[in-house]
Amino acid sequence: MHGEQPITSTQWLARVGLVWALGAGEVVLAAVCGVGLLRVLALSVAALTFVVAYLVTPPPGKAEYCAIAFRPVYAMRAASLLAVAATGGWTSPLLPLIAIPVAISWTMARPQFRDVAIGVFSIAVLLAVPSLSFTTRELALLGGGSLVLTVWAIGRRVIDLFEMQRAQAQCLSRIREGALVDAESRRRGMELMTTKLAHELKNPLAAIKSLVQVEAKHATDDKSRRRLDVVLTEVERMSTLLREYLDVARPVVEASVAVVQLDELMSDVSALVTGRAEAAGVALAVAGQGGVLHADGRLLKEALVNVVCNAIEATPRGGQVTVDYHYGDRGASIVVRDTGRGMTKETAARVGTPFFTTRENGTGLGVVIAKTAIAQHGGTLEYQSTPGVGTVARIALPIDSNDKRRAA
Repeated sequence: MHGEQPITSTQWLARVGLVWALGAGEVVLAAVCGVGLLRVLALSVAALTFVVAYLVTPPPGKAEYCAIAFRPVYAMRAASLLAVAATGGWTSPLLPLIAIPVAISWTMARPQFRDVAIGVFSIAVLLAVPSLSFTTRELALLGGGSLVLTVWAIGRRVIDLFEMQRAQAQCLSRIREGALVDAESRRRGMELMTTKLAHELKNPLAAIKSLVQVEAKHATDDKSRRRLDVVLTEVERMSTLLREYLDVARPVVEASVAVVQLDELMSDVSALVTGRAEAAGVALAVAGQGGVLHADGRLLKEALVNVVCNAIEATPRGGQVTVDYHYGDRGASIVVRDTGRGMTKETAARVGTPFFTTRENGTGLGVVIAKTAIAQHGGTLEYQSTPGVGTVARIALPIDSNDKRRAA
């Protein structure tokens, strides 16, 4: 009867009074119907046991119950069986009472073998005891009373179960809200920390870079010049890593939407990556048919440069990277193909996961940044790869109503 939600003393007394009244009413009705003194006494003991056991039965909805928790249910089984046996067995009008402990047991644990064994034993007892004859009026009184008690007891149990589940759902909701608030607080703290980190590291790195460049110009021997070039390269790499980490850690910036010519965008991308392709000994070809996009050109340019540069870095010297773009009724399609080492299906599925990379000095953040920028435009970035053959990156940018009107 007790759930996790406490009830007032008035509510508790009302429940106790009602279940006692129902139990006593069955005894009185049996006496009025002339069941017999011994049977009425047996029914009285059964009713007292049944009511007390019902009132101390553990609440539903717990994850586990100890063996002691089932004792009141066993007592209710015995009491209901005794009451039904004392009033006619299989023909007893009190037969619905047997359903109460069964229903309560099922709200505490799944049906088990012992429930089947108890059920078989109960049927054997009910078939063995002698039947009693009642008039239609007596059957209506006893049967109606037992049905009312059964419906109330099972209904009360079901209500307790629903209240327990609702309380658990509310508790989980509060925990989830607390976790979200905590995550938001941590996110804001991370933003502040990364902003401070950028301020503290970018200026020293810029100073180091300037000093190294000055020293490299005045180096008197090749050995010192090579060493300074290595230092300069590492400083550049540190600056790039810092920028990528900050791009991922900071919140997604709002896209500054404007009219973008796809041909001009791809021309800018080609100009930015051509030098890197030549340095890597990779043949680069960019071709296609453009149109008008309604997008943030800076974000898209950054995303495309990241994707194409990844393809160049994955392609060995003498290989080829082709970029084909097309503008149609559904939007822009950009396909980047390389003749690199390729990836397995498992590796390709993880591309775009922060800090996952197949390169020795990579961070895996370039694809994350590209996916984020493309997703802001409602587009997708997907990878298909074959080991030893190469990788294909497909970018789809959907067209919106503004683009359609301009195209028309």
